[in-house]
Amino acid sequence: MSPRPQTGWHPRLVDLALALLTAVGIGAGPAAMGAPPSWHGTFGLGVILGGLLLVRRRRPVLVLVLSAAALVGYQGAGLFEGGAVWPLTFALFTTALSRPVRAAAIGALTLACGLALQGLDASEVLARGGVELLWLALVSAAASSWHQYGRWRAEHQARLLQLEQTRLVEQRLTISREVHDVVAHTLAVVGVHLNVAVEALDDSPEEARAALRTAIAVRKQAMTDLKTFVGELRDVPQHGLESVAGLVAQAEAAGLEVRYVSEGNPEAVPAAQALTAYRVVQEAVVNTLRHSDAGRLTIRIEARPRTLAVQVTDDGRPTAGVTEGHGLTGMRERVTALGGTLRVEAGSGFAVQAVLPLTDHVTGLAP
Repeated sequence: MSPRPQTGWHPRLVDLALALLTAVGIGAGPAAMGAPPSWHGTFGLGVILGGLLLVRRRRPVLVLVLSAAALVGYQGAGLFEGGAVWPLTFALFTTALSRPVRAAAIGALTLACGLALQGLDASEVLARGGVELLWLALVSAAASSWHQYGRWRAEHQARLLQLEQTRLVEQRLTISREVHDVVAHTLAVVGVHLNVAVEALDDSPEEARAALRTAIAVRKQAMTDLKTFVGELRDVPQHGLESVAGLVAQAEAAGLEVRYVSEGNPEAVPAAQALTAYRVVQEAVVNTLRHSDAGRLTIRIEARPRTLAVQVTDDGRPTAGVTEGHGLTGMRERVTALGGTLRVEAGSGFAVQAVLPLTDHVTGLAP
């Protein structure tokens, strides 16, 4: 699907509400206009179309096709004459988010069949057809606006995430500089006083003891400062494979249909490899949201005995090649630093594949 901004409602509750609204609207709508209610007619069609909406997120095109077929069937049997487009409003809207051309084509075909089956004269066909086409255009325009808003929201969240990452990096650099200054200063001062103590040990024991006391005091102060800085570093959140679920939720909230597969034992993956895998998935998801018109995203993580494999693919429009920006370059540097390999492909969609060894790439020992 295409992006759909979060509304704060659980998706299942939204689907249930739309299903009930459709069932009640189709069942009671014609009756409110003076048509006699019929369980086998209006109410039966309302139940069918409403029930199909419960699976609209997973198979939007199929739901629209089945809904249109049911509507045309009821019209052909003379059981429903309430309209050829408005009963399909929510199914049309959902399909138009990801497949606008298909939604318009199915809606227009359903309208044509409905008008043909009702045996109307030319003036009635023009009048009813014009109103139905206008409604179809309004639904398509609303879906397009929702789609664009969802994309904007997803890109905005991606930019905020990048700004937060930049802030954390700057914070770490600041802390690392402070730690370096403390360590360098401490070693220099302690070194001077140790030299004084060594030189004065035979001739002036008191001076040597004073120098050693000063060295001890400087060391204690340095340890206190280092504990403070290390505490600040620990407060910076570290992501792992368990955080991938959060990325899945973000992608789904942005409108993507996400399939997440995790195999093996992710809990046994070392922290460095887990963090790198998370960053790979994060960058791939951001690229999908910002640079493609994808509707589906697949994330696969396989924690094998000696390797961690990460694969992220989408079904975005084909591209001629891949231009690596700062995000992809940083991703490649992270993977390479752990002795892994990264492959990025662009064709019928975008694919990122990373393989990380679950060993110490310096010592070669398994963790």
